[in-house]
Amino acid sequence: MFSFRTTPLLEQEDFVLRRRPIAVLDDCTAWHPNYGEYLADTLARYRNVTKVTGLKLGNIPPECRALVIEHQDTGNRFDPFLKELRDFFLDLNRSEDPISIYIIDRFNPSGRQVEGVHHDGIPHKHGLTIGEIANMFYTEIGAHFPLHIISANANDAGRELMPWSIPQECGFGTLFSSVFMSGGYLWKGTNVSCGEGTLRPYEMFGAPFMKNLVTSGDFAWGDALTWNDVDSPLYNRSVWLRQCEFIPQYGLYEGEKCYGFQLLPNPAEHNYNSLLHTLKLISFVRSACPEFRFNSKMGALAADERIESYLKGETDYETLRTHLRTEEQKWLRKAKKYLLYDEQLYRIK
Repeated sequence: MFSFRTTPLLEQEDFVLRRRPIAVLDDCTAWHPNYGEYLADTLARYRNVTKVTGLKLGNIPPECRALVIEHQDTGNRFDPFLKELRDFFLDLNRSEDPISIYIIDRFNPSGRQVEGVHHDGIPHKHGLTIGEIANMFYTEIGAHFPLHIISANANDAGRELMPWSIPQECGFGTLFSSVFMSGGYLWKGTNVSCGEGTLRPYEMFGAPFMKNLVTSGDFAWGDALTWNDVDSPLYNRSVWLRQCEFIPQYGLYEGEKCYGFQLLPNPAEHNYNSLLHTLKLISFVRSACPEFRFNSKMGALAADERIESYLKGETDYETLRTHLRTEEQKWLRKAKKYLLYDEQLYRIK
């Protein structure tokens, strides 16, 4: 049984919520301005609540007949919670005594834009809310346990708090993280830092060995004529690249000075595809820096033979771009069936 509900969780009259012990899985984003506290604390004032960590059946006490979930997704398939949720649904569907699941939905901080290819069912930037993702998983596995999605519009946290107001995790801390993560995360498949360990993850990239490229060299990154050259790997009318230096406090190159660039969105343009632009930048750094290397993660992050082929210099950019257009259009057709809100998904044409 699936339902989409437009009233807050505390107003639901379900017997399993009112009369039975419940389990709650939330994170730091599950703070509600109308109560001034976190979801689990609010629920514990009204009923018997067990707060669980980790989405595993074994973590839920047998006496709990419902699990309430509130999680702010990043909008990118790199969020490990998506796989955890699907695996949990599969385990629950095989259970002889399944419990009821209530998901308090949140709007996607990355918006409705779609980027990339879908691997394991999710593209690099998927455009759905966590409730819509759950709807898709539930339908695809033919689930029979009760799943209830509480609309993101049903409470103040969903309606009024910006989805990036409370960082979902330390690597997703600002509005611009949502703009750049779908592409910027791919730097983790290289020996170039994606800005992890700084206050601007995914907005910056660099490495100690990029010093000559950034500060001198044959390619003048700061040259206005270069910026206006549409054939330049720097060029994208929706962003500027600012030369910068940064020292990661953890992660790759911890404590070392990195030389690289910060991506700055152009507020006058709204046609930015982070994945495509980052692939172009990675390809350029690969060709410009002899020290550049891919690591074993790149295959899983790219999740596509055409993307890997382009990064290796075996496929041209226009072929890659056409391929991604086709894949994004496939996802738009598929995901449309699972939308719970009026706003539609879109891709940059």
